[in-house]
Amino acid sequence: MADRLNSKEIKYQQAFWVFMAGSVLGFVLEGLWCVWRKGAWENHAATVWGPLCLVYGVGALAIYVMAMYSQGWRARRQFFWCALAGTAVEYFTSLFQELLFGSRSWDYSKHYIHLNGRVSLRMTLMWGLLGLLFIRLIMPLLQRWLSHMQGVFWQRACVMLSCWMVVNLLLTGAALSRWKERQQDIAPGNCVELSLDKHFPNARMEAIFNNMVFN
Repeated sequence: MADRLNSKEIKYQQAFWVFMAGSVLGFVLEGLWCVWRKGAWENHAATVWGPLCLVYGVGALAIYVMAMYSQGWRARRQFFWCALAGTAVEYFTSLFQELLFGSRSWDYSKHYIHLNGRVSLRMTLMWGLLGLLFIRLIMPLLQRWLSHMQGVFWQRACVMLSCWMVVNLLLTGAALSRWKERQQDIAPGNCVELSLDKHFPNARMEAIFNNMVFN
């Protein structure tokens, strides 16, 4: 079982658990970072259901793939490619959010060197460091963890949670789109939009996405 995980072939089930673990861990780390810097917890969820910070999930998946294909590389080479992968994920996630919803959840314009406020040198170095720590310290533990998640139970859990994530993402997209329309004083046009206004009013959306700013 472990030999299969040590190969460079990445199965969907492996990728899904890495993505989910990264999303939850990212949510926790962001909250603890705010406690340390600001003295108060902040919600950095990216979905209407669950403690999930998706940019960390995608970033963890990108670094996991990088780790699988960089075994045997020197540390500085791994650092460079992890920094590049994490920066690309952060940039295109920000760009996608702005194009789709007309909003941003982070802005690095005050950082010393940045690109359109979406990424910065500081965060690029942070991605490289996190990636290197992941490859050198977390990857061996993760491989053992995944080797114990190959039975029928975990396969069914993966299918059910995948379906839940699809619904979660679709509902999040609809709630965000309706939230954007309310910012423009657009009245609900059907029963679906009325339901979104009822269950995901501005106050709830602001509590979930408290760093999101509409352009």
